[in-house]
Amino acid sequence: MSNSVIEQFIDLVVYDHAMATGLKACETDQDIVDYAASRDYVFSISAWLQYVELDAVILSESEALSIQTITNDHWSWAFRRVAAWRAMLMDGA
Repeated sequence: MSNSVIEQFIDLVVYDHAMATGLKACETDQDIVDYAASRDYVFSISAWLQYVELDAVILSESEALSIQTITNDHWSWAFRRVAAWRAMLMDGA
């Protein structure tokens, strides 16, 4: 069930500008989990980390390296955690 809640939260961020704006402040995975919970999307940090890990399997080596170069205090850090959010970023972000 956790994955469906995670996927619902991910989709909401994609389609709701206010939700996406709120995600910009997240600097850790726990921040993302807490932000989701504050919007009534409750899942554990371990479920989130597993989801992120599985999502990262599809990344090429160069994509993974470019994601790792972004510091977690950059506004786009949280958007790089999963493919659906990465797709929201414009080139050069």
